[in-house]
Amino acid sequence: MQNSALKGKDRPVMRRDTTPPRLAGEMLSVLSYMMTVENVDTVLQTIAETVAELFSMKALVIGVRDEKGLIFRVKATYGYDAERSKRIKKFTYTAERLYLDIDDKNKIAENVYLLRPKPGEIIKGEEAFYENLGKIGEPRTDPAKWHELDYIRFVFRNREGKPIGFMEINDSLSSNLPDAATIEAMRLFSQLAAVAIENATMFQSQVEMVKRSKFLSDVVAHDINNYNQAITSYLQLALADKPAKEKTASYLERAAAAAWGISEMIQRANMLMKIEEEGAQNLGPMDLGEVLRESIDEVKRSTDSSNVKVDLKLGNHRYFVLGNELANDIFTNLISNAIDYDPHDQVVVDVSIGEFTVEPRKYWCVSIADNGIGIPDSKKNIVFGRFGGDEVGAPAGGLGLSIVRAIVEAYHGMVWVEDRVPGDSSKGSVFRVALPMTAAK
Repeated sequence: MQNSALKGKDRPVMRRDTTPPRLAGEMLSVLSYMMTVENVDTVLQTIAETVAELFSMKALVIGVRDEKGLIFRVKATYGYDAERSKRIKKFTYTAERLYLDIDDKNKIAENVYLLRPKPGEIIKGEEAFYENLGKIGEPRTDPAKWHELDYIRFVFRNREGKPIGFMEINDSLSSNLPDAATIEAMRLFSQLAAVAIENATMFQSQVEMVKRSKFLSDVVAHDINNYNQAITSYLQLALADKPAKEKTASYLERAAAAAWGISEMIQRANMLMKIEEEGAQNLGPMDLGEVLRESIDEVKRSTDSSNVKVDLKLGNHRYFVLGNELANDIFTNLISNAIDYDPHDQVVVDVSIGEFTVEPRKYWCVSIADNGIGIPDSKKNIVFGRFGGDEVGAPAGGLGLSIVRAIVEAYHGMVWVEDRVPGDSSKGSVFRVALPMTAAK
Protein backbone atom coordinates (compact mmCIF):
# COMPACT_ATOMS: atom_id res chain seq x y z
CA MET A 1 0.00 0.00 0.00
CA GLN A 2 1.12 3.52 -0.65
CA ASN A 3 1.97 5.92 2.12
CA SER A 4 -0.94 8.35 1.95
CA ALA A 5 -4.56 8.53 0.82
CA LEU A 6 -5.16 10.20 -2.52
CA LYS A 7 -7.18 13.39 -2.60
CA GLY A 8 -10.82 13.12 -3.60
CA LYS A 9 -10.18 15.04 -6.80
CA ASP A 10 -7.65 12.38 -7.82
CA ARG A 11 -10.22 9.60 -7.81
CA PRO A 12 -11.25 8.20 -11.20
CA VAL A 13 -14.26 9.95 -12.75
CA MET A 14 -17.35 7.74 -13.04
CA ARG A 15 -20.02 7.87 -15.74
CA ARG A 16 -23.71 7.26 -15.12
CA ASP A 17 -24.58 6.64 -18.74
CA THR A 18 -23.33 3.07 -18.81
CA THR A 19 -25.19 -0.17 -18.24
CA PRO A 20 -23.94 -2.61 -15.54
CA PRO A 21 -22.10 -4.99 -17.93
CA ARG A 22 -20.03 -2.06 -19.21
CA LEU A 23 -19.05 -0.83 -15.74
CA ALA A 24 -16.12 -3.21 -15.29
CA GLY A 25 -13.49 -0.67 -16.33
CA GLU A 26 -14.83 2.03 -14.04
CA MET A 27 -15.15 -0.37 -11.11
CA LEU A 28 -11.61 -1.71 -11.49
CA SER A 29 -10.25 1.82 -11.74
CA VAL A 30 -11.94 2.86 -8.50
CA LEU A 31 -10.98 -0.38 -6.74
CA SER A 32 -7.36 0.11 -7.76
CA TYR A 33 -7.48 3.54 -6.13
CA MET A 34 -9.11 2.21 -2.96
CA MET A 35 -6.45 -0.47 -2.52
CA THR A 36 -3.88 2.32 -2.10
CA VAL A 37 -5.85 4.19 0.58
CA GLU A 38 -4.77 3.55 4.15
CA ASN A 39 -7.47 5.49 6.01
CA VAL A 40 -10.59 3.42 6.68
CA ASP A 41 -13.00 6.38 6.72
CA THR A 42 -11.69 7.55 3.33
CA VAL A 43 -12.19 4.07 1.86
CA LEU A 44 -15.75 3.88 3.19
CA GLN A 45 -16.74 7.30 1.85
CA THR A 46 -15.21 6.41 -1.52
CA ILE A 47 -17.28 3.22 -1.65
CA ALA A 48 -20.47 5.14 -0.82
CA GLU A 49 -19.87 7.82 -3.47
CA THR A 50 -18.79 5.26 -6.09
CA VAL A 51 -21.86 3.05 -5.66
CA ALA A 52 -24.19 6.04 -5.79
CA GLU A 53 -22.56 7.46 -8.93
CA LEU A 54 -22.02 4.19 -10.81
CA PHE A 55 -25.44 2.68 -10.11
CA SER A 56 -27.65 5.79 -9.79
CA MET A 57 -28.48 5.30 -6.13
CA LYS A 58 -30.06 8.20 -4.25
CA ALA A 59 -29.35 7.35 -0.60
CA LEU A 60 -27.17 4.79 1.17
CA VAL A 61 -25.14 4.22 4.33
CA ILE A 62 -22.14 2.03 5.18
CA GLY A 63 -21.41 0.50 8.57
CA VAL A 64 -18.39 -1.42 9.85
CA ARG A 65 -17.74 -3.70 12.78
CA ASP A 66 -16.03 -2.15 15.78
CA GLU A 67 -12.91 -3.65 17.41
CA LYS A 68 -14.87 -5.96 19.73
CA GLY A 69 -16.92 -7.32 16.87
CA LEU A 70 -20.31 -6.99 18.60
CA ILE A 71 -21.42 -3.64 17.18
CA PHE A 72 -21.64 -2.27 13.65
CA ARG A 73 -21.33 1.52 13.48
CA VAL A 74 -22.46 3.68 10.56
CA LYS A 75 -19.32 5.42 9.27
CA ALA A 76 -20.25 6.75 5.81
CA THR A 77 -23.40 8.18 4.21
CA TYR A 78 -24.55 9.44 0.82
CA GLY A 79 -27.65 11.42 -0.14
CA TYR A 80 -28.41 12.93 3.28
CA ASP A 81 -27.97 16.53 4.37
CA ALA A 82 -25.30 17.34 6.95
CA GLU A 83 -27.66 17.29 9.94
CA ARG A 84 -29.28 13.97 9.05
CA SER A 85 -25.91 12.46 8.19
CA LYS A 86 -24.63 13.46 11.63
CA ARG A 87 -27.59 11.78 13.30
CA ILE A 88 -27.26 8.64 11.17
CA LYS A 89 -23.56 8.26 12.03
CA LYS A 90 -24.53 7.97 15.69
CA PHE A 91 -26.53 4.87 14.85
CA THR A 92 -25.26 1.38 15.73
CA TYR A 93 -26.45 -2.09 14.76
CA THR A 94 -25.98 -5.05 17.06
CA ALA A 95 -24.61 -8.23 15.56
CA GLU A 96 -27.97 -9.86 16.37
CA ARG A 97 -29.82 -7.21 14.35
CA LEU A 98 -27.54 -7.72 11.36
CA TYR A 99 -28.06 -11.49 11.44
CA LEU A 100 -31.84 -11.02 11.58
CA ASP A 101 -31.63 -8.95 8.40
CA ILE A 102 -29.45 -11.45 6.53
CA ASP A 103 -31.90 -14.30 6.97
CA ASP A 104 -32.22 -16.60 3.94
CA LYS A 105 -35.82 -15.49 3.40
CA ASN A 106 -34.50 -12.03 2.48
CA LYS A 107 -31.63 -13.25 0.29
CA ILE A 108 -31.68 -12.23 -3.39
CA ALA A 109 -28.01 -12.95 -4.23
CA GLU A 110 -24.82 -14.03 -2.46
CA ASN A 111 -24.36 -11.62 0.49
CA VAL A 112 -27.24 -9.46 -0.80
CA TYR A 113 -30.58 -9.13 1.02
CA LEU A 114 -33.78 -7.24 0.16
CA LEU A 115 -35.68 -6.09 3.26
CA ARG A 116 -39.35 -5.12 2.78
CA PRO A 117 -41.03 -4.38 6.13
CA LYS A 118 -44.80 -4.22 6.22
CA PRO A 119 -46.34 -0.78 5.52
CA GLY A 120 -46.39 1.28 8.69
CA GLU A 121 -43.56 -0.66 10.38
CA ILE A 122 -40.66 1.45 11.56
CA ILE A 123 -38.04 0.93 14.23
CA LYS A 124 -37.99 3.77 16.70
CA GLY A 125 -34.88 5.88 16.34
CA GLU A 126 -34.40 5.15 12.63
CA GLU A 127 -36.49 8.05 11.35
CA ALA A 128 -33.39 9.85 10.05
CA PHE A 129 -32.94 7.15 7.41
CA TYR A 130 -36.25 7.99 5.65
CA GLU A 131 -36.80 10.75 3.10
CA ASN A 132 -40.57 11.01 3.57
CA LEU A 133 -42.05 9.63 6.78
CA GLY A 134 -45.55 10.30 5.45
CA LYS A 135 -45.16 7.51 2.89
CA ILE A 136 -44.28 4.83 5.44
CA GLY A 137 -47.89 3.73 5.83
CA GLU A 138 -48.73 3.62 2.12
CA PRO A 139 -49.39 0.18 0.62
CA ARG A 140 -47.09 -1.35 -1.99
CA THR A 141 -48.76 -1.20 -5.41
CA ASP A 142 -45.87 -2.25 -7.68
CA PRO A 143 -43.26 -4.81 -6.54
CA ALA A 144 -40.68 -3.24 -8.89
CA LYS A 145 -41.05 0.17 -7.22
CA TRP A 146 -39.06 1.29 -4.17
CA HIS A 147 -41.24 1.68 -1.09
CA GLU A 148 -40.16 4.14 1.60
CA LEU A 149 -39.47 1.23 4.01
CA ASP A 150 -37.47 -0.86 1.56
CA TYR A 151 -33.68 -1.27 1.71
CA ILE A 152 -31.09 -3.58 0.20
CA ARG A 153 -28.25 -4.79 2.36
CA PHE A 154 -24.88 -5.87 0.95
CA VAL A 155 -22.71 -7.66 3.51
CA PHE A 156 -18.93 -7.13 3.50
CA ARG A 157 -17.05 -10.25 4.57
CA ASN A 158 -13.36 -10.66 5.42
CA ARG A 159 -11.00 -13.34 4.13
CA GLU A 160 -12.37 -15.74 6.76
CA GLY A 161 -15.95 -15.17 5.64
CA LYS A 162 -16.98 -13.21 8.75
CA PRO A 163 -19.10 -10.04 8.37
CA ILE A 164 -16.98 -6.91 8.83
CA GLY A 165 -19.54 -4.40 7.60
CA PHE A 166 -22.53 -3.68 5.40
CA MET A 167 -23.80 -1.29 2.75
CA GLU A 168 -27.47 -0.36 3.00
CA ILE A 169 -29.12 1.07 -0.13
CA ASN A 170 -32.18 3.10 0.92
CA ASP A 171 -33.36 4.65 -2.36
CA SER A 172 -32.56 4.95 -6.08
CA LEU A 173 -32.77 7.97 -8.39
CA SER A 174 -35.31 6.17 -10.57
CA SER A 175 -37.46 5.07 -7.61
CA ASN A 176 -37.22 1.56 -9.06
CA LEU A 177 -35.60 -1.42 -7.40
CA PRO A 178 -32.34 -2.38 -9.19
CA ASP A 179 -32.62 -5.13 -11.80
CA ALA A 180 -30.71 -8.41 -11.53
CA ALA A 181 -27.77 -7.22 -13.65
CA THR A 182 -27.31 -4.12 -11.51
CA ILE A 183 -27.54 -6.14 -8.29
CA GLU A 184 -24.87 -8.53 -9.59
CA ALA A 185 -22.54 -5.67 -10.57
CA MET A 186 -23.02 -4.03 -7.17
CA ARG A 187 -22.43 -7.36 -5.46
CA LEU A 188 -19.12 -7.87 -7.25
CA PHE A 189 -18.04 -4.33 -6.44
CA SER A 190 -18.94 -4.69 -2.75
CA GLN A 191 -17.13 -8.03 -2.55
CA LEU A 192 -13.88 -6.44 -3.76
CA ALA A 193 -14.49 -3.30 -1.72
CA ALA A 194 -14.51 -5.50 1.38
CA VAL A 195 -10.85 -6.36 0.64
CA ALA A 196 -10.00 -2.65 0.53
CA ILE A 197 -11.78 -2.13 3.87
CA GLU A 198 -9.93 -5.02 5.49
CA ASN A 199 -6.56 -3.85 4.15
CA ALA A 200 -7.09 -0.28 5.34
CA THR A 201 -8.29 -1.52 8.74
CA MET A 202 -5.21 -3.70 9.19
CA PHE A 203 -2.88 -0.90 8.11
CA GLN A 204 -4.54 1.60 10.44
CA SER A 205 -4.34 -0.92 13.28
CA GLN A 206 -0.61 -1.32 12.67
CA VAL A 207 -0.11 2.45 12.65
CA GLU A 208 -1.96 2.77 15.96
CA MET A 209 0.08 -0.10 17.42
CA VAL A 210 3.31 1.65 16.41
CA LYS A 211 2.08 4.86 18.05
CA ARG A 212 1.29 2.99 21.27
CA SER A 213 4.69 1.30 21.19
CA LYS A 214 6.37 4.67 20.67
CA PHE A 215 4.44 6.10 23.62
CA LEU A 216 5.48 3.20 25.87
CA SER A 217 9.06 3.54 24.63
CA ASP A 218 9.05 7.23 25.58
CA VAL A 219 7.65 6.40 29.02
CA VAL A 220 10.41 3.83 29.60
CA ALA A 221 13.15 6.03 28.17
CA HIS A 222 12.23 9.12 30.16
CA ASP A 223 9.85 8.70 33.11
CA ILE A 224 10.94 5.27 34.35
CA ASN A 225 14.60 6.07 33.72
CA ASN A 226 14.27 9.24 35.78
CA TYR A 227 12.89 7.26 38.71
CA ASN A 228 15.66 4.70 38.31
CA GLN A 229 18.35 7.41 38.33
CA ALA A 230 16.88 8.80 41.54
CA ILE A 231 17.06 5.34 43.13
CA THR A 232 20.67 5.01 41.98
CA SER A 233 21.55 8.36 43.54
CA TYR A 234 20.01 7.44 46.90
CA LEU A 235 21.86 4.13 46.90
CA GLN A 236 25.15 5.89 46.23
CA LEU A 237 24.43 8.31 49.10
CA ALA A 238 23.69 5.36 51.39
CA LEU A 239 26.99 3.72 50.44
CA ALA A 240 28.92 6.98 50.96
CA ASP A 241 27.42 7.58 54.40
CA LYS A 242 29.00 6.30 57.60
CA PRO A 243 30.40 2.78 57.20
CA ALA A 244 27.55 0.29 57.10
CA LYS A 245 27.61 -3.28 58.28
CA GLU A 246 29.34 -5.56 55.82
CA LYS A 247 26.14 -7.42 54.96
CA THR A 248 24.15 -4.20 54.52
CA ALA A 249 26.90 -2.70 52.35
CA SER A 250 26.86 -5.82 50.18
CA TYR A 251 23.11 -5.52 49.64
CA LEU A 252 23.41 -1.81 48.80
CA GLU A 253 26.17 -2.52 46.26
CA ARG A 254 24.07 -5.21 44.59
CA ALA A 255 21.06 -2.89 44.46
CA ALA A 256 23.19 -0.10 42.95
CA ALA A 257 24.60 -2.48 40.34
CA ALA A 258 21.09 -3.64 39.45
CA ALA A 259 19.88 -0.04 39.13
CA TRP A 260 22.77 0.80 36.81
CA GLY A 261 21.91 -2.32 34.81
CA ILE A 262 18.31 -1.09 34.43
CA SER A 263 19.56 2.29 33.16
CA GLU A 264 21.78 0.56 30.62
CA MET A 265 18.93 -1.67 29.49
CA ILE A 266 16.64 1.36 29.03
CA GLN A 267 19.29 3.12 26.96
CA ARG A 268 19.77 0.03 24.80
CA ALA A 269 16.02 -0.42 24.30
CA ASN A 270 15.69 3.23 23.30
CA MET A 271 18.58 2.87 20.85
CA LEU A 272 17.05 -0.28 19.34
CA MET A 273 13.68 1.43 18.87
CA LYS A 274 15.34 4.44 17.24
CA ILE A 275 17.38 2.30 14.83
CA GLU A 276 14.38 0.17 13.83
CA GLU A 277 12.21 3.25 13.26
CA GLU A 278 14.72 5.52 11.54
CA GLY A 279 17.42 3.20 10.20
CA ALA A 280 21.00 4.42 9.94
CA GLN A 281 21.47 8.12 9.21
CA ASN A 282 24.35 10.04 7.61
CA LEU A 283 26.25 7.05 6.26
CA GLY A 284 29.76 7.59 4.93
CA PRO A 285 32.99 5.65 4.27
CA MET A 286 34.74 4.39 7.40
CA ASP A 287 37.74 2.15 8.00
CA LEU A 288 36.79 -1.05 9.83
CA GLY A 289 40.34 -1.38 11.16
CA GLU A 290 40.06 1.97 12.99
CA VAL A 291 36.59 1.10 14.31
CA LEU A 292 37.85 -2.22 15.67
CA ARG A 293 40.82 -0.58 17.42
CA GLU A 294 38.52 1.94 19.09
CA SER A 295 36.05 -0.79 20.10
CA ILE A 296 38.78 -2.96 21.62
CA ASP A 297 40.19 0.01 23.58
CA GLU A 298 36.70 0.83 24.89
CA VAL A 299 36.10 -2.76 26.01
CA LYS A 300 39.47 -2.88 27.78
CA ARG A 301 38.71 0.35 29.66
CA SER A 302 35.45 -1.09 30.98
CA THR A 303 36.73 -4.51 32.05
CA ASP A 304 39.55 -6.09 34.03
CA SER A 305 41.96 -6.63 31.14
CA SER A 306 44.76 -8.26 33.16
CA ASN A 307 43.67 -11.74 32.09
CA VAL A 308 42.19 -10.76 28.71
CA LYS A 309 43.89 -10.73 25.33
CA VAL A 310 42.13 -9.40 22.24
CA ASP A 311 44.28 -10.34 19.26
CA LEU A 312 43.48 -8.04 16.30
CA LYS A 313 44.88 -9.28 12.99
CA LEU A 314 44.85 -6.66 10.21
CA GLY A 315 46.52 -6.85 6.83
CA ASN A 316 48.54 -4.13 5.15
CA HIS A 317 45.58 -2.29 3.63
CA ARG A 318 42.46 -0.49 4.87
CA TYR A 319 38.91 -1.83 4.90
CA PHE A 320 36.28 0.73 3.92
CA VAL A 321 32.54 0.24 4.38
CA LEU A 322 29.59 2.61 4.68
CA GLY A 323 28.66 3.36 8.29
CA ASN A 324 28.30 6.00 10.98
CA GLU A 325 28.86 6.53 14.70
CA LEU A 326 26.76 3.45 15.55
CA ALA A 327 29.39 1.05 14.14
CA ASN A 328 31.29 1.07 17.43
CA ASP A 329 28.26 -0.47 19.17
CA ILE A 330 28.40 -3.50 16.88
CA PHE A 331 31.87 -4.54 17.91
CA THR A 332 31.91 -3.45 21.56
CA ASN A 333 28.83 -5.65 22.08
CA LEU A 334 30.33 -8.66 20.32
CA ILE A 335 33.78 -8.38 21.91
CA SER A 336 32.30 -7.78 25.39
CA ASN A 337 30.13 -10.87 25.03
CA ALA A 338 33.12 -12.93 23.90
CA ILE A 339 34.94 -11.94 27.11
CA ASP A 340 31.98 -12.19 29.49
CA TYR A 341 30.97 -15.70 28.40
CA ASP A 342 34.43 -17.24 28.42
CA PRO A 343 34.84 -19.31 31.63
CA HIS A 344 38.64 -19.69 31.33
CA ASP A 345 41.11 -17.93 33.63
CA GLN A 346 42.93 -16.54 30.60
CA VAL A 347 40.56 -15.15 27.97
CA VAL A 348 41.66 -14.92 24.34
CA VAL A 349 39.51 -13.32 21.61
CA ASP A 350 40.70 -13.37 17.99
CA VAL A 351 39.51 -10.58 15.69
CA SER A 352 40.24 -10.53 11.96
CA ILE A 353 38.94 -9.14 8.65
CA GLY A 354 38.58 -11.06 5.40
CA GLU A 355 36.73 -10.89 2.09
CA PHE A 356 33.24 -12.31 1.66
CA THR A 357 31.22 -12.39 -1.57
CA VAL A 358 27.55 -12.83 -2.36
CA GLU A 359 27.40 -12.20 -6.09
CA PRO A 360 27.52 -9.57 -7.31
CA ARG A 361 28.31 -7.74 -4.07
CA LYS A 362 31.58 -7.95 -2.13
CA TYR A 363 31.85 -7.52 1.64
CA TRP A 364 34.50 -7.03 4.30
CA CYS A 365 33.78 -9.68 6.90
CA VAL A 366 34.84 -9.16 10.52
CA SER A 367 35.27 -12.42 12.48
CA ILE A 368 35.26 -12.42 16.30
CA ALA A 369 36.26 -15.84 17.61
CA ASP A 370 35.97 -16.76 21.30
CA ASN A 371 36.62 -19.81 23.49
CA GLY A 372 33.36 -19.46 25.41
CA ILE A 373 30.43 -21.71 26.15
CA GLY A 374 29.25 -21.81 22.54
CA ILE A 375 25.78 -21.82 21.00
CA PRO A 376 23.96 -25.00 19.93
CA ASP A 377 22.96 -25.27 16.26
CA SER A 378 19.27 -25.21 17.18
CA LYS A 379 19.69 -21.76 18.76
CA LYS A 380 21.97 -20.03 16.25
CA ASN A 381 19.07 -18.60 14.23
CA ILE A 382 17.35 -16.95 17.19
CA VAL A 383 20.29 -15.59 19.19
CA PHE A 384 20.01 -12.17 17.50
CA GLY A 385 16.33 -11.77 18.43
CA ARG A 386 15.24 -9.62 21.33
CA PHE A 387 16.49 -11.40 24.45
CA GLY A 388 17.12 -14.43 22.22
CA GLY A 389 20.45 -15.11 23.86
CA ASP A 390 19.00 -14.97 27.36
CA GLU A 391 16.42 -17.58 26.34
CA VAL A 392 19.07 -20.04 25.19
CA GLY A 393 21.66 -19.35 27.88
CA ALA A 394 24.15 -17.97 25.37
CA PRO A 395 25.83 -14.59 24.89
CA ALA A 396 23.25 -11.88 24.51
CA GLY A 397 24.07 -8.91 26.68
CA GLY A 398 20.35 -8.22 27.13
CA LEU A 399 19.38 -6.33 24.01
CA GLY A 400 22.99 -6.18 22.84
CA LEU A 401 22.73 -8.67 20.00
CA SER A 402 19.40 -7.22 18.86
CA ILE A 403 21.14 -3.85 18.56
CA VAL A 404 23.99 -5.50 16.64
CA ARG A 405 21.52 -7.03 14.19
CA ALA A 406 19.56 -3.78 13.78
CA ILE A 407 22.67 -1.70 13.03
CA VAL A 408 24.17 -4.27 10.64
CA GLU A 409 20.89 -4.54 8.71
CA ALA A 410 20.64 -0.75 8.58
CA TYR A 411 24.09 -0.84 6.93
CA HIS A 412 22.73 -3.42 4.42
CA GLY A 413 25.04 -6.04 5.89
CA MET A 414 24.72 -9.51 7.42
CA VAL A 415 25.54 -10.97 10.82
CA TRP A 416 25.59 -14.60 11.88
CA VAL A 417 27.30 -17.03 14.26
CA GLU A 418 29.23 -20.26 13.63
CA ASP A 419 31.12 -22.82 15.73
CA ARG A 420 34.80 -21.92 16.25
CA VAL A 421 35.54 -25.63 15.83
CA PRO A 422 33.21 -26.83 13.05
CA GLY A 423 30.74 -29.37 14.37
CA ASP A 424 31.53 -28.79 18.06
CA SER A 425 29.55 -25.90 19.55
CA SER A 426 31.07 -26.43 23.01
CA LYS A 427 34.45 -25.11 21.85
CA GLY A 428 33.28 -21.52 21.40
CA SER A 429 31.76 -19.37 18.69
CA VAL A 430 32.72 -17.12 15.79
CA PHE A 431 30.50 -14.09 15.23
CA ARG A 432 30.77 -12.77 11.69
CA VAL A 433 29.73 -9.31 10.50
CA ALA A 434 29.76 -8.77 6.70
CA LEU A 435 29.44 -5.16 5.52
CA PRO A 436 29.40 -4.06 1.85
CA MET A 437 32.75 -2.76 0.58
CA THR A 438 32.96 0.86 -0.53
CA ALA A 439 35.62 3.21 -1.82
CA ALA A 440 37.62 5.50 0.47
CA LYS A 441 36.69 9.18 0.67
